[in-house]
Amino acid sequence: MAAETLLSSLLGLLLLGLLLPASLTGGVGSLNLEELSEMRYGIEILPLPVMGGQSQSSDVVIVSSKYKQRYECRLPAGAIHFQREREEETPAYQGPGIPELLSPMRDAPCLLKTKDWWTYEFCYGRHIQQYHMEDSEIKGLQAASS
Repeated sequence: MAAETLLSSLLGLLLLGLLLPASLTGGVGSLNLEELSEMRYGIEILPLPVMGGQSQSSDVVIVSSKYKQRYECRLPAGAIHFQREREEETPAYQGPGIPELLSPMRDAPCLLKTKDWWTYEFCYGRHIQQYHMEDSEIKGLQAASS
């Protein structure tokens, strides 16, 4: 019985030791085993707590888990270097702009999409309409001109 009480006390102190540093610094300490099992990349979790927002380095990014827990992650130098190389290799687009690319739609038939009760009509450069049909008549017309 005394051994069980001692073991319970030690486990309680261990848990308190894990959670207390985070609560003293304003953070929330928790260990999510489900998230650890879903990891897809090799990571190293440092034993020292990190105050959020202290690092201004370009190799640190803030990420959030699906449970809204925030983490400061330091990216390896190779990842940052690789991203910069890709940005430099991509030439700026020199082709026609969006209006020129869409201009053939001006003379094309309108686009229609019916979803449940509503029909949506898009006529490039002319109008966008939303309506529903009742007894072969347009009802509830809502239009926006361009």
